[in-house]
Amino acid sequence: MLTELARQLAARYVGFVGFLRENGMQVASADGADALRVAEQSGQFDASLLRWNLRALLCSRAEDWRRFDGLFDAYFLPPNRQKTVETHAGGAGQVDLAGEAGGLRDSSDGTPLASAGGTDGDDTDGATAQHGASLDEALGQADFRHLHQPEELQALDALMRQFARRLRLLALRREQLASAGRRIDLARTIRRSIAHGGVPLDLAWRKPRTQRPRLVLLLDVSRSMSLYSFFYLRLARALSLLLTDVHCFLYHTRLIGVAEALRDPDAWRAQERLQLLSAGWAGGTRIGDCLAEFNEHHAGHLLHARSAVIIVSDGYDTGAPERLVSALVTLRRRARRVVWLNPLASRPGYTPSSAGMQAALPHLDLFAPGSDLASIARVLPQLLQALH
Repeated sequence: MLTELARQLAARYVGFVGFLRENGMQVASADGADALRVAEQSGQFDASLLRWNLRALLCSRAEDWRRFDGLFDAYFLPPNRQKTVETHAGGAGQVDLAGEAGGLRDSSDGTPLASAGGTDGDDTDGATAQHGASLDEALGQADFRHLHQPEELQALDALMRQFARRLRLLALRREQLASAGRRIDLARTIRRSIAHGGVPLDLAWRKPRTQRPRLVLLLDVSRSMSLYSFFYLRLARALSLLLTDVHCFLYHTRLIGVAEALRDPDAWRAQERLQLLSAGWAGGTRIGDCLAEFNEHHAGHLLHARSAVIIVSDGYDTGAPERLVSALVTLRRRARRVVWLNPLASRPGYTPSSAGMQAALPHLDLFAPGSDLASIARVLPQLLQALH
């Protein structure tokens, strides 16, 4: 009985994700499992809480956010008809409901017939999945500066959320391994054994770690980075919502902390807050001065032995190279790793010839390209592993 109930619940939320996709929302198949997990954790008897949690999980655009209430009502409430849904926030969209008026909906609701079941549907699923995987791979390797179409941006948002989920699972697994069971402190045990003739009768145990890995993102939003900073902000939002210890700052001629705005569950409000905070974007950049400002005001309480600083910049600094070197030396003393992602580094024939990059290179643990999601995905998992 419990197995059947679990199957029905899974079908209900997978069907909901398919229903959202059919009505123009940018959601991935994997979001169905996440929606079920959210429902299990938040409970299904508090409709307003469930609505809020699913909206925060599944909406990546302001338009989706505005339409979600109506689609939620259309799917979970049993009006057996076609209607135009007017959401609580004022958006409208066509939905076609053909489900039964009572009971749990099955997984075919809101999905194409070929995906609902049967052998033909299975063949279609396989071909569609393979085609989708190829598109995802191509999109992940596409230079951010070449992505302009709305459908490309929506698909990239979905890939970023998937990547953030993979990082979260990796971090959780590493954390579980790090804290699983007690571990003997060999050096202290040997010292204690001296009193017993070298026999280790009194074992010493390591204390569990109290610090979690922390990522600090410093994003250059100057004019020369304008083709990339928009995408890094979207990635920073995905990471901030899914990882437990991510802090983000923007800089050009000054440093701005935006971690709180990125974690705002209201995507529309988060965008407005970022616009207010980011006055003066696309101007010049003084990387050394901004890193020094971070060291002075934030590094003391943010950086520890399991933290990594990720600098995203093309390295074009209008300040003195000596200022940048001094700031990087201080960062390396306080953080476990200092990584620099440069979107220009993946271009053919690129050499780090700018004065800023030349000054920075000797003081970095890693210098890597960062013009596409695939480049970032090669760096961040290894970085998280190094922090455990």
